[in-house]
Amino acid sequence: MNWESEFISLNSEDLRRYDNRPGFDLVSYQEVGLPVYKITIDALTQIRKPIPPIEEYVLKIIDAGVASEKEIAGFLGLELSITMEAMVNLRVSEDIDLIAPDASQLQIWRLTKKGERTLREAKIIVPEERTFEINFDGLLRTPRWYGQFEKSLLKPKYIRDKGIVEIEPSPKHPPELSDLKLKDIEKIIQEIEIARDRKSKNSQEQDLLALKAIERRQRFFQPATALVYKAKDSDEIQVAFIVDNVLSGEHETAFARADGVRKLRIADSLRQSDSHKLAEEVLGSNFIDQDSLAKSRELNKRSLTAQASINTVQESLKQVETDEEKENLRQKITKLEEEIKRVIAEKSTLSIQNLAMYDHRPLLERAVRESEKRLMIISPWINTHSVDKLFLEEFENLLKRKVMVYIGYGIDDGKDQKYPNRKAEKDLENLASKYSQNFMLKRLGDTHAKILISDTKFAVITSFNWLSFKGERDRTFRDERGILVSDPKKIDELFDDLLGRLTEI
Repeated sequence: MNWESEFISLNSEDLRRYDNRPGFDLVSYQEVGLPVYKITIDALTQIRKPIPPIEEYVLKIIDAGVASEKEIAGFLGLELSITMEAMVNLRVSEDIDLIAPDASQLQIWRLTKKGERTLREAKIIVPEERTFEINFDGLLRTPRWYGQFEKSLLKPKYIRDKGIVEIEPSPKHPPELSDLKLKDIEKIIQEIEIARDRKSKNSQEQDLLALKAIERRQRFFQPATALVYKAKDSDEIQVAFIVDNVLSGEHETAFARADGVRKLRIADSLRQSDSHKLAEEVLGSNFIDQDSLAKSRELNKRSLTAQASINTVQESLKQVETDEEKENLRQKITKLEEEIKRVIAEKSTLSIQNLAMYDHRPLLERAVRESEKRLMIISPWINTHSVDKLFLEEFENLLKRKVMVYIGYGIDDGKDQKYPNRKAEKDLENLASKYSQNFMLKRLGDTHAKILISDTKFAVITSFNWLSFKGERDRTFRDERGILVSDPKKIDELFDDLLGRLTEI
C-alpha cells in the first residue's frame, strides 16, 4: 500500500483557501489518524413483515377473541392512544373491521379475510440471529459506514511505522453495546445491503429486532488532515479536520470537547517553534523591526481578504446567466487581482516580513529555479515527499547552471535504524558526487535550524522543514510560519555565518 495516497495532498493554494478563519491564522497542518473501531455485532433479525410489529400483535389479540380497544391495549401493556393508532391503520388497510354478530349485540372487532391472510403470513416468520460488521467512530462515538472509503482505513502498526499523529478516542474505552442505538445500526445495515447489491426482486427485507452483543472489536484509523489555527490576539488554538476531502465540523467539535489540544500538547509545541523567537535567535532581536512585521501582517490580511472575495465571485459567476452579469463579475475579479498585485508590490519594499506556512514551498521552488549565484538550505530532515522526482530535476538544472549550492541537514548521525527510507538523501549524495565543484552536502548531525537563502534576494528563518514534509518521527504540531529577510547586508552576514559551519572540518 502507498500510504501517502490515503491522505489528501494539500498544495499552497489549498492551504491559502483554508486560511480564512476570522481572528485566527493557519499555522500548521499534519496528517493524522482518526480513531475507528471495526466491530462485529450479534443481532436478532426477522424478515420484514407486511405490517409493523405492534399491528401484528393487535391482529393476534383480536384473533384470540379480545375485541375491545381497552382490552387490547391492556393485554399488550400499551397506551390506548398507541393501540388506537395501530387499529386505525389496520382498518384503513382493511385487515380488521367492526362486526355485529347479530342485531341484538354491539359491534366488536374481527379480522377480515385479508386480515386473516396477513396474520398467516406473519405467523410463519421466525426471528434469526445474524452478525454484522460495521464501523464505530471513536471520537464522535457513533456508528458509521464509510462506503468506498472503507478500504482506506489504516491499522495501528501502519500509523506508528509512518509516524502519523494518532488522535485518541474519547473516551478511551472501545464501544459497548450501550453506545449503540438500534435505529442507527439498522440504517447502516440497510446502506451496506444496498451497496453490496444483495437486494433483488425476490429478496426479503429484514427488520433488526435487537442487538445482543459485540463479539469483536478491532482498532483502525481513518486518514485525515488536521489544520491548526492560532488566535491573532491570544493563545487560543483551534483544530479543524479535513475528512474525505471535506471539512468536518463534527470532528472539530468532538476534538475540542475531548480537550485534544491539551492532550497533544499543541500549545507547547507552537510556543517552542514560534517564528519570531527563532528569528530573534538567528538574526538578533535588534534587527527585528516590529513596525515592518505589523505592516506585513496587515498586507497579508488584505491579500487573503481579496483572494476570498475572488473565490466567492468565481462561484457566483457559475450561477449567473446574462452576459451583462458575467461581465460585471469579471470586472470585480480583475479589480481584486489588481489589489493582490498592489499588496505584493508593497510587501516587496519591506526589509522583513511574516510568511504564512503555505508561502514556504513556493519560495523554495522559486529559489531552485531562479537563484543565480548561490543557494543555501538548512533542513534537519530530507525525504522523498519533498525531494521528489520533479524537485530533483529542477535541482539538477540549478547545478548545471553552475550555481553554488550548500545543503546542511540532519539531527542524527544517519545510523538510526528507525528511519530506513534514505532514498532522497542518497539521491542528493549522488548529485553532490556528480557536481562536486559547486554542490556541498553535509550532515550536521545536530541542526534544528530551518533556513533558506537565495543569492542576496531573500533569506527565510522558519520552523518549516524545507526538504521534508514529515519532519521528526516523533513530531509534534509546529508553528510553520516564518520570517523573510530581504536586507542584502543581513543576508550576507547570515550566509557567511552558516557557511563557516558547513565548511568546518
